[in-house]
Amino acid sequence: MKISISNPQLISIAVKEFQKGSIVVFPTDTSYGLGTIGLKWNERNIKRIFEIKSRSLDKPISLLITKNMISQYIETSPKIRGVLERIWPSSLTIILLCTNQASHELSPLLNLKNRQKIAFRVPQHELLLKIIKKVGSPIIGTSANKSGSPSKYNLPSIIQELSLANIHLWIDAGELPKNPPSTIVDLTDPLKPTLVRRGNVDIDKILRSQV
Repeated sequence: MKISISNPQLISIAVKEFQKGSIVVFPTDTSYGLGTIGLKWNERNIKRIFEIKSRSLDKPISLLITKNMISQYIETSPKIRGVLERIWPSSLTIILLCTNQASHELSPLLNLKNRQKIAFRVPQHELLLKIIKKVGSPIIGTSANKSGSPSKYNLPSIIQELSLANIHLWIDAGELPKNPPSTIVDLTDPLKPTLVRRGNVDIDKILRSQV
């Protein structure tokens, strides 16, 4: 099913689909995303995300959350939490350890090598944040493209590239601005932050402010 971003029923339809475990294509502040709810009970469709993207199961995949979910899902010190609350929402993905409770709720497919080490982001996209808040759980937020290929900024380019059989909902926001993928930083060792992927966020300033 395809639905326009201007449809007044969009949020309720999207929330219902995510809560069922459906696979959804949706706009973000970077490019179009491909996702589904990231909990253990939904592993069948999480695995399908990897299959749709031709992505190796050995490669970790990130979650989109709201700021209100930080304490529930992320194990942080007060200092790191303060940093996260200042820098999010933004196009910055942070790799951190999840809470013990979250490690039992979240699918191990998110990171088969270390199920407690998860990449999180609060997207700078008002509509998407409203949807995630109402869903009440983190959603996978990988880019809607084959693994290794460029990000996609409109639905026709996604349709041309991906296998469509297992995608249940398409949210059409037209042509998106061609923003780069999110910056990714590993903060699991706060004394040795590691830049995994550089994007358009001034990460050097952020790292200097938090260590």
